[in-house]
Amino acid sequence: MKQTPWDRIVTTTAATTEPVSLNRVKRNLGLDNVIDFDTTLQELILSATNAVSNDLGRALVTTTYTLYLQTWPGREIQLPYPPLISVDSVKYYGDSTETLDTFSSGSYTVSTGGDPGVIWLNENKDWPDLMNRPNPIEVQFQAGYGSDADDVPAAIQAAVTMTACLWFEQPLPVIVGTISSELPLGASRLIDSERFERY
Repeated sequence: MKQTPWDRIVTTTAATTEPVSLNRVKRNLGLDNVIDFDTTLQELILSATNAVSNDLGRALVTTTYTLYLQTWPGREIQLPYPPLISVDSVKYYGDSTETLDTFSSGSYTVSTGGDPGVIWLNENKDWPDLMNRPNPIEVQFQAGYGSDADDVPAAIQAAVTMTACLWFEQPLPVIVGTISSELPLGASRLIDSERFERY
């Protein structure tokens, strides 16, 4: 299978929640009744979530992305950040219209059952001709385990919690303007079985 280039991917709608709660992290740190560090901990949870997501190559909580392509990559389009939930639209700048058009969803089939998710061009269909311009194809899709924290596998939740707690307890090596994306060894091992390896 020819690999789809994933050179330009934009987050269209970010996740509205994190895979672990502030209360869970505070409980792990023994700070249940302390509010002084809530803002810092919330920032660390977000950073830990991004680090775990990047390490896995996966979206955790439902996020909408747009993948931009220069050409049609064969008869299938592989989509990044599995698991794929759905495809909202496949749009393109047509050679004849020179406007952003929507490719009919009846002309392709979406497979969400594997990693990565794939858009398959139906057997009796062809991709339309493209306008000569940068990134004439725009594929909008939703990815992640679900919209709630409870949808995220327990091992991934534990890795986010462990990472946020460690970065709170050992701030100097990781908070210098930005937060380190390197996961603690224990957290990395927790999610070994969930890591997406692109074929």
